[in-house]
Amino acid sequence: MPLSTQASTAIKLSIALFSLAITAFYLFSGAADITHRDYKALYQTAVKGKKAWYVESLLAEESEIDGPFNNSTLVELCRTREWTPGLIFKCEAPEGGIGNVRNIFLNCVRYAIEAGATGFIVPEILLRTTSSPDGTNVPFTHYFDLDHFSTTLQNTCPQIHLIAHQNDLFDLPSTATPVPLVPTSITTSLLGGFILGEPGNWSASFHSFLNITHPVPPSTAKPVLVSLAAPLLQFPLTYDDPHLVAQFGRILRFRPDVRRIAATVMYALNTNHNLGLEPGRGVVPGKFYGAHLRTGQDAVAAGWTPYEVQEHNYIAHALKAHLGLIYVTPTTPADVEAFRNTAANVSISVETKETLLASVSPLESASVYTPLKGFEEEWGMLQGLSWDQQLLVDFEVLLRCSLFGGMWESSFSWNVAMRRHVVASGAKGWTSIAQRGKELDELARVKRGIMSRAFDGIEGGSVVVAREKVNSEEAPEAGSESEEHKDPESPPEADSPPSEDPSPSPDSPPTDPASEPSPESESQPEPESQPSPSPEPEPPTSPSTSAPPGEHPQFSAENPATLSETETDLEDRLEAEKNAAGPPATANVDVGGEGVREGEASFEDSLSVVFGP
Repeated sequence: MPLSTQASTAIKLSIALFSLAITAFYLFSGAADITHRDYKALYQTAVKGKKAWYVESLLAEESEIDGPFNNSTLVELCRTREWTPGLIFKCEAPEGGIGNVRNIFLNCVRYAIEAGATGFIVPEILLRTTSSPDGTNVPFTHYFDLDHFSTTLQNTCPQIHLIAHQNDLFDLPSTATPVPLVPTSITTSLLGGFILGEPGNWSASFHSFLNITHPVPPSTAKPVLVSLAAPLLQFPLTYDDPHLVAQFGRILRFRPDVRRIAATVMYALNTNHNLGLEPGRGVVPGKFYGAHLRTGQDAVAAGWTPYEVQEHNYIAHALKAHLGLIYVTPTTPADVEAFRNTAANVSISVETKETLLASVSPLESASVYTPLKGFEEEWGMLQGLSWDQQLLVDFEVLLRCSLFGGMWESSFSWNVAMRRHVVASGAKGWTSIAQRGKELDELARVKRGIMSRAFDGIEGGSVVVAREKVNSEEAPEAGSESEEHKDPESPPEADSPPSEDPSPSPDSPPTDPASEPSPESESQPEPESQPSPSPEPEPPTSPSTSAPPGEHPQFSAENPATLSETETDLEDRLEAEKNAAGPPATANVDVGGEGVREGEASFEDSLSVVFGP
């Protein structure tokens, strides 16, 4: 017999009261005495969880500014090559900043694929410091994520076996004496004196060369080791598919700790300024400006764009874009403070990775930092990095700014701009970055400058672009001929990044707009008709030397920046050419009510501007 409506209501009410009683008992019992809990601790736990979610989300591959890595064209490239069992390639350790190193590594891999090498030794990096002028070899992991490189190469080019170190060939006597090779020396068809003019014929030329220098053909039992002289900006972007140019540089990725610190810096920037930046949205317009402020004793000595001009360029650019927040890459604390004060006069806020992770004591004569609550771990990780590695953090953050401004002499600037150019190119993967009819001889001039400077920091506008294209996984660097360039890397990553060396450095070896190797015939973007930039001087850094805890690393009498003889000679030549050409054209921009002399753009797309001299 069905219950009456009144009885049914009474039963439901009883059940509800019983549930409420149990809940109250749980909440106010000793077993779960939330009334005595530290609400501040609960809040901090929630905030920490939000930070962790943001950082992990930003580190996901699909959250890269140009989306997840698409290896289809690289897989197809490897599928169509002829492979030679027993042929092993080694890349001689390059010196310099991230831009050059990345470009060279990408070019080495591209050459290995073209030659059909079935073995590839994980490359090392040569670091020169004031304490070690002859240089010290440091591992691939000084800049890059080895697990990512190994896995990516194995999945895309399984024909190539990675060898951890040359010493692992100890039981193969036939590899004891490597066959030295300057890749461009075996062909007479070169564009601008350094870019392969007929990359499709390079493999045949290489095997003819090998048959002469090493008559016994390589085999699994008796392999042959070929040692490549560091190849910078040699594969033309036009040789490979634009999609490959845009993706190739992605085989190189910065080390995990660098990326985690950068993601945390992005979280702090987003939270402190309520930017509403969601992980995975790539480059979002209207949020913040990214400026590569490159100053310091070494840059001044090299005759780079002075601080005052950089300051005007970046602040004027940000004002024109209506961006009230600038993230700046610091070199000298005093210049950052001056930049902050000038920006404040026009209502622009300025942040650095240091100000986002730590606070500065105003009573100290030197910049002494105390990590902010909740960021102690990341601050400690940052201080454990050497100078050049710390710049990689800035590189990652600058990739995500709404609008980027860099300087033509720096390969770091070019690497960032080229990686972002992949995004600006959209579905095309990579579009030409040839600049205003620059002639190939200008690109060649810049390239020679870049080649003579192994460092990342100082790259000529053209040189940097060309180099970036060659090796940038993110974006090709430039200095290229009139042909369209396919995207090199990087930079990406390059250009490019940690300690900027006085030489341009593309991010990826072959040419990678976003650290993609450009095929042999890759043509590099043409720089404007401005003199080729001089390689950027890099602060001396030692792999084992990190910034003192609580202090910002900077140049000093005890920690001077030095340039090689070839770099000095190059700078003298570039300066002479610059003087002969006369002063560059400039534009007047009103900043704070005063006319500001702004450098002409050496490269410009919808997301970035690299200011010329």
